[in-house]
Amino acid sequence: MSGPMLGIGHKEDLLRTYLVEMRTYMPPSHREFLGSLEARGSVRPFVESANDPELTELYNACVEQVERFRSLHLEYAATYVFRQAQTDAKNPHAVGTGGTPFMQYLKKHRDETALHVLR
Repeated sequence: MSGPMLGIGHKEDLLRTYLVEMRTYMPPSHREFLGSLEARGSVRPFVESANDPELTELYNACVEQVERFRSLHLEYAATYVFRQAQTDAKNPHAVGTGGTPFMQYLKKHRDETALHVLR
């Protein structure tokens, strides 16, 4: 699902399942765009087989940018969703998008992204 061009994948969890399901609510052109990216496959196997340090460095820079985005997304979710929800006892703060424990899953997705840097 995530990062088809870079080959970033995530183990199954409720948030991943929900995000895939949410595609049905996207405008058709957005769904088609994501489908076209996924159909092209990943550049990761090419980068790995090229054995080119410069290419590997560029690939890793891209993965690191995705990780930075996920970290910022996590920070915003913590600040503007999780902490705000804690201000009212009637507002459950442990669940978010699609009823998922979003903080746990956003951290997991960020950490899994970091594991895709080529060594």
